[in-house]
Amino acid sequence: MSRQYLVKEMFGPTLQGEGAHAGSPCVFLRFAACNLSCDWCDTDFAPDGATRCTADEIVKTLIELDRNRARMVVVTGGEPTLQWDAPLSEALHAAGFRIHMESNGTRALDGPVDWLTVSPKPQFHPASISLVGGLPVSELKVVIDDTVDETTLDGYTKRYRCAHYFVQPCMTAEYDRYLARTLALVHARPSWRLSLQLHKILGVP
Repeated sequence: MSRQYLVKEMFGPTLQGEGAHAGSPCVFLRFAACNLSCDWCDTDFAPDGATRCTADEIVKTLIELDRNRARMVVVTGGEPTLQWDAPLSEALHAAGFRIHMESNGTRALDGPVDWLTVSPKPQFHPASISLVGGLPVSELKVVIDDTVDETTLDGYTKRYRCAHYFVQPCMTAEYDRYLARTLALVHARPSWRLSLQLHKILGVP
């Protein structure tokens, strides 16, 4: 029997709103479940309301959603590495999709992806969870709250060797303060660039 994945939602066509590919047309595959509980998370990844889908069902739905044939799928969650595996990766690649994944960096990948965004949030780790090494990181995205300073960014630069480093203000009631803090960090550490949640600014899904 084919494995079933717990999928919170699939939607598109839309735009990637963050990071190096901001503005690129894509579709989204959002898994349910996460191994962290971040205070300011803006995503409903609860298993309630999720649907169990096989790899073939996921691919079929994403092809139907990808009406502009951009063939870029953003795989996120929750934490997608809790369910990601080689058979699903192979099925999506066979359908012509370029796979972009967004992970918190606490788990290894059980299947290949084409672009890996790691957004570490160790301030929310329980004692049993830590960041893992050896990930094929394409870009690092750090959400800025009161816990992140220049020393934090320096530590990430040493830990993750990749082509793109982004800082992104946390979109909470304190957004203006976090944005000011983010801009100050960009000026202090110019190897880091500003990322904004473009989809929220534009009001697209």
